[in-house]
Amino acid sequence: MSILTVEERELLKKATTLIEELLETLEVIQDEELVRDLRIALKEAEEGKTKPLKELIRELGLEGKI
Repeated sequence: MSILTVEERELLKKATTLIEELLETLEVIQDEELVRDLRIALKEAEEGKTKPLKELIRELGLEGKI
């Protein structure tokens, strides 16, 4: 016998996941260097300064390893 219903357990799992995600977000935004790097990366992506993953894998010599 369980104290919680199936629906309550599922809701509890979702709430736990949300809290974990919020804690991770707080951790990230407190890291000024990481936030700066993320902003730079997003700006570069918006400017089209990215390359396809397959090309990066080839450049790094990782074909067949990933």
